[in-house]
Amino acid sequence: MGICDKDGCDYNNYRMGDQEFYGTGLGFDVDSSRPFTIVTQFITEDGTDEGALSEIKRFYVQDGKVIPNSEAKVLGSEGGNSVTDDFCKKQKDKFGDLDDFGLKGGMKEMGK
Repeated sequence: MGICDKDGCDYNNYRMGDQEFYGTGLGFDVDSSRPFTIVTQFITEDGTDEGALSEIKRFYVQDGKVIPNSEAKVLGSEGGNSVTDDFCKKQKDKFGDLDDFGLKGGMKEMGK
């Protein structure tokens, strides 16, 4: 039987305070009524394919325009816009959740 981190650590733009980032129509940064591409980058501590996972970055491409992930406004000026151990801890603290992700080894362990 494996050990499961049911809550994990995620990045939800709406929950992180940007309700105008993703949705239907021109009033959103990413208009879900039109085609777009999501790019996810897995960054390691040393920049190699073999290094320990340290960050997951996401950005969008729509109509030839690169749209960076929104900032985590609810976490303050240093909230960031990518998933890191620091981001996960801040997010768990903000919402009063147990940081089971960190207790299970965080990004480094997830990248194995």
